[in-house]
Amino acid sequence: MFSRKEIMLGIVITFAGIMLSWTLRLEAHPDGSKPYWYPSSYIYGFVQGCWQNLAQSDEFREFWPDETKMVCGCVLDAIRHSMPWKEAESKDPIFQAKFHDIAAGTLPVCTLEMQTIKKEASQ
Repeated sequence: MFSRKEIMLGIVITFAGIMLSWTLRLEAHPDGSKPYWYPSSYIYGFVQGCWQNLAQSDEFREFWPDETKMVCGCVLDAIRHSMPWKEAESKDPIFQAKFHDIAAGTLPVCTLEMQTIKKEASQ
């Protein structure tokens, strides 16, 4: 049913999510608020780079390129709701770790959302 690689990936993602929830307090905007401003060139570059990296992963073979880009946009939206631009571009290891933790924590959620959208569209 699931390959060994998929099972291990699921375990790692689950463990990372649990550790993230225990060790990191993420402060996001309240629901319904506007995300922090980011330059459009950064948004475009992030989505393109993210898409190119994820397209090489076996876990994303089920998605069309535009669907993978939507997953990347979802991840960036989570970051934009949690970190001002100055923090996101900072070289400070604390802000870089926060950026990475938000991205790693939201990627599985965004992926599940896209899988649900695809499933609903095919019915």
